[in-house]
Amino acid sequence: MHFVELPHLIDVRLDHEGLPAVTVVFDLTTDQIGATLHALRTIREARFANASMSTDEALALRELTSLVDEFADMSYAEATARIETTIARVGVLKDAVAEFGMGRHLEREGDMAAHPIAGALLPALEDLHAEALRAFFDANEASTTPRC
Repeated sequence: MHFVELPHLIDVRLDHEGLPAVTVVFDLTTDQIGATLHALRTIREARFANASMSTDEALALRELTSLVDEFADMSYAEATARIETTIARVGVLKDAVAEFGMGRHLEREGDMAAHPIAGALLPALEDLHAEALRAFFDANEASTTPRC
């Protein structure tokens, strides 16, 4: 398995209250979008197959469904896509791709094609998420440090 690097930008700005807000921007190829979409759909079905769920599970389902919808829209374009999102959504994406890679779900059509692409993408998503978290905490520390 080979690993990929994601061209990315982590933008830290202060919001209207003077607190750091981090935006994560990265590019994915059409193959990466397709594999990620497959992983997101698979994990959504595996996690939320039962009819009853807690409020937290319903919110997690909503977030995962939102990502599925975004990636489905990107897949129709059949072009490299620039994704602009939050640290939290990168975390949801990373966790879903990791869970897909563990294969604790029923095998589906398309899994064999998606696994190597998603597996190669996972370390880059983990690094991107960690880098974005560091940027947030560094900016938060700087914004709360007393100035002389």
